[in-house]
Amino acid sequence: MPVTLVLETDGGISEFAMKPIDRKTRQVVTKKLAVDHRGRECSRALMTHDGLLLGPGSVADLYEDIDGSTVERGEIVETDANNVTLRNLAATVGRPQRPVGPVASDELLEHTVMKAYALMPTALANDLRDSLAGGDVFRVAFRPRASVVDNPAFLLSNRNGIFLVQCKPCLVDYVRLDQPVILEGELDDEDLWDDWQMSTTGENTGGDAW
Repeated sequence: MPVTLVLETDGGISEFAMKPIDRKTRQVVTKKLAVDHRGRECSRALMTHDGLLLGPGSVADLYEDIDGSTVERGEIVETDANNVTLRNLAATVGRPQRPVGPVASDELLEHTVMKAYALMPTALANDLRDSLAGGDVFRVAFRPRASVVDNPAFLLSNRNGIFLVQCKPCLVDYVRLDQPVILEGELDDEDLWDDWQMSTTGENTGGDAW
């Protein structure tokens, strides 16, 4: 069953069929095959520390409680550091969501892209169509399945179509090329001069000249 995104704006309901954009859709993908001396394809296997060889399909995993009893995946609950159960948010697929925005493009740039989807509209409200065509970006709640995580997704378009970009907050600070380096602690001019000489003469630990 195809995944659908349903958005509700003042102009009405917009509905999109979603197609994941992966490496296979963007470029040619090659696959390396391991073969034996007769040209027969080899399969991967795991070897235990005592020499037992485990072929494909012979390894499985399961969840156990403190007593060693098996626990079904659906019975597992997620908790925070204080052992408080986190609220499970419902899936948004097929359910009308109200987009937030337009938002500043900087908000999108503060996130790391996890997955991207091409959207094929089956119904498109006029106000959303015009806004996207004008370059506006919207934040959308998107959860393919129930989850305790509420990472945002961003809706945007360009000349190639309409896209939904699933993201998570970026925890890395942006560093400009001309940004000065902030050193921890206090170093006098002599220490800085020694460090600079060591890096330019290749006398650092790696033996490379900077």
